[in-house]
Amino acid sequence: MRSLLGVILVLLAFPILGQTMPQVTMAPPPPSAPAAPADPAADALAKRTIEAQGGAAWAKARFLSFTFVVERDGKAAASFPQQWNRVTGDYRVSGVDPKGVPFTVVLNTKTKTGRAWRKDVEVKELPALKELLALGYRRYNNDTYWLLMPLKMLEPGVHRTSQGERTDAAGHKWDVVRMTFDPSLDITYVVWAWINRETGLVDEWDMKAPAAATTDPSVEVFFHDFKRVAGVLISMRREVMGKNQLVRFDDLQILPETPKGAFEVK
Repeated sequence: MRSLLGVILVLLAFPILGQTMPQVTMAPPPPSAPAAPADPAADALAKRTIEAQGGAAWAKARFLSFTFVVERDGKAAASFPQQWNRVTGDYRVSGVDPKGVPFTVVLNTKTKTGRAWRKDVEVKELPALKELLALGYRRYNNDTYWLLMPLKMLEPGVHRTSQGERTDAAGHKWDVVRMTFDPSLDITYVVWAWINRETGLVDEWDMKAPAAATTDPSVEVFFHDFKRVAGVLISMRREVMGKNQLVRFDDLQILPETPKGAFEVK
């Protein structure tokens, strides 16, 4: 089973004007699971944290640009520059694939069709192209959830359950919300979000594969370096406890419109 950490460690269709794009469609997602009963308490907590992060500003955000960086032992181990229009689904990512080969993918996350390049040479053969489109979509799915998870808590396919209150030795309090995801979202883990009682922000999330034993420890991720970008408050650095590893988001931009040429490959 692929976990979130597995995705970060291994490491469509948006036509370019004036060029012909091969139409390649990835396999359809698995069907959604039956909807879980609503939990008003969990929904209220999710709404609170979205508002604390700048819900009104987020509603106006259309274009995001950032670099997803995995850092281990104080050094950058992987880096993936990305652009995304969250309304149209147009998306672009580049970096180095698991085999060490530079790649660029331009796709549409709604249609899952697009184009891809290896070492600046366009890949048109269907087996290789499908492989790269799948890689690009996995990056989109993984990296935008790492960046925006608290803002995505109320999106379709996310199921929330209130897990009550947690208190540390110093008397700090958190409300914990457990989240599971429809198979169509391709997120194969359970998340517990720790929402700060005072600020409404997510200070920590814990992750575990659904099939893990109850005695297995969760992976703890702490949120650091909150920064307001275009009115949206984002944790720019996520520390994976006990792994000498963190995820950071460099050069984050949130804009109301898409810059010209953002999804073109020259």
